[in-house]
Order: sequence, then structure tokens, then C-alpha cells
Amino acid sequence: MSKPPRFAFTKIFVDDIETEAAFYTAVFGMREKNRLTVGQGKDAVEEIILTSDRGDDSSLIVWRYVERATPPAGEAVLGFDVADVAATVRTVEEAGGTVDTPIEKMSDLGFAVAFVKDPEGHLIEITQKL
Repeated sequence: MSKPPRFAFTKIFVDDIETEAAFYTAVFGMREKNRLTVGQGKDAVEEIILTSDRGDDSSLIVWRYVERATPPAGEAVLGFDVADVAATVRTVEEAGGTVDTPIEKMSDLGFAVAFVKDPEGHLIEITQKL
């Protein structure tokens, strides 16, 4: 039996990634887990993954577009780790959601990712460990 989906992270768009990471570290005791720059051109993003010492490994990710304006404050990305990203994408569509960015396998990083939207247009990132 496969593991059920797990709420894994929330992403917020920021202009100054260093200042925002420092804020959440100072105020909420978050610690830096990882830094990534992924994508190309207008889709390239830089992100800092912050986590707590609670042991549940849920994360707050501050990220910014490298070549694009930051969306208005208040928009976030919900993230779920799933056992089968392709099956989850199908379920999203069956439940009235849409695919924003098709599945991309990032073998060098060890995961596959897709971005989908719920019926009201909220962005959700779904990931599967490879």
C-alpha cells in the first residue's frame, strides 16, 4: 500500500530572498535546509528552504523569480509530496483542477514535479521522490 499524500511545504514569493530568510530564521527559529536555483529563462527561480527543529520536516520556502516580477503579496504555493505524481495529476483533473506546468523529472535533484491549480486557481506543487 502506498503512503498517503503528505502536506510538505508552503512557498511564498519574495523580492529580497536573503532578508526574508533571515526574518523567518530570527522570528520563528527556522533554519536553512537547502538552496536551489532551478528552471530557465522566465521560469527560473531561486529558493531557500527553511525548516524547524520539530522533526516533521515541513518547510517554509522563500523564493523569487530570477527574471520576472514578484507576484503580489498574499499569493502562496501549497506543496504536497505524493507516491505517484502522474496519478495525482490525473486525480487533480478528475476533481476539477487543471495542470499549470506538466510533470518534469529532475533526476539530478532526485524528484519529479508538476504544478497544478485547484478549481479556484490556487497553485499547488506536487512532488515525487525518484
